[in-house]
Amino acid sequence: MQLKIFAIAAVAALATLVPARADAQCCDHAKAACCTEAMANCCDKDINILAQVPVDMTLSPAPPVRQLTEVWFQRPTRVGKSILQGRYVIEHDNDRMARGEPCTYIYAYNDQTKPIVTFHCTHIERGRAANNVVVLDSQADMAVMQEFQFAGETAAHGVPAR
Repeated sequence: MQLKIFAIAAVAALATLVPARADAQCCDHAKAACCTEAMANCCDKDINILAQVPVDMTLSPAPPVRQLTEVWFQRPTRVGKSILQGRYVIEHDNDRMARGEPCTYIYAYNDQTKPIVTFHCTHIERGRAANNVVVLDSQADMAVMQEFQFAGETAAHGVPAR
């Protein structure tokens, strides 16, 4: 996905460097009154659409397909139906999500071959996170994981209640 965005941006940048035809100056599409009756022939000529892409356009890179972060639950923490405590790895996989499979896997830090918890997350819009974030709700004698967010992302991933 990132490769496609990079390729589109590169083509757009290169297209702005292509010299325009001499008669193209009469079809300045930035001006509202470009195609008047007096210029009908000029405006019917082929126009390179890629050359009209603004140079200052900024593309947000797509998040990686699979993201990982380490988390250390200091006290018992409920994640879905499981109770976790200690060091774990949270993995979010956009390809699994696109296929309708559970997109979030939580592994024991020292054994990332078989997930301890899997679930479908809920997309939540947040402000851009400076660091990886895990939101916990404190309850009587344990915490409950509510959501997590990767550094640099504006999307958080909600954890289902059960």
